[in-house]
Amino acid sequence: MLRDRGVSVPGQVSVMGFDNWEVLTSGARPPLTSVDMNFETIGRRAAQRVFDAIDGKPAEGVETMPCRLVVRGSTAVGA
Repeated sequence: MLRDRGVSVPGQVSVMGFDNWEVLTSGARPPLTSVDMNFETIGRRAAQRVFDAIDGKPAEGVETMPCRLVVRGSTAVGA
């Protein structure tokens, strides 16, 4: 761990996570900056595509979904 080695977060190094899993982001010290992939919306959209395909209306191509960066204390702001 960085803290065990005397490395300051975010003073010396910024740390980021992925998935924005609350157990990890809020339990970290300092709280972990993370990318929120919006999995709930992605899951709903995927299920809707399955139902559409079952109803004979399959979709083609790639659909992009928005994500967001949730900045918390583990990254230096404006560095």
